[in-house]
Amino acid sequence: LVILTRAVRLGVPGPVLGRMAGNIAIDAVIGAVPGLGDIADVAFRANSRNARLLEEYAARPERTARASRWVVAGVLLVGVAALSLAVVLGVA
Repeated sequence: LVILTRAVRLGVPGPVLGRMAGNIAIDAVIGAVPGLGDIADVAFRANSRNARLLEEYAARPERTARASRWVVAGVLLVGVAALSLAVVLGVA
């Protein structure tokens, strides 16, 4: 959260912050699963990803913001599709 807080203070745009928050959320959710969490901690490093995103934003702000908008939109689209499918199938 330190990197995310620093990004907020630096004025990083919402899509990049959303992507960073998503990295933290994925790390937290997968890390909570016994066994799988240990493997995920080695393979998925949210802090490293977020530091790299912040560096990319500093080097190419418009490109990073545009790419982050697409990633956030894609994740939201997949989430809505999964929820819709669950409702249609009566799982929810």
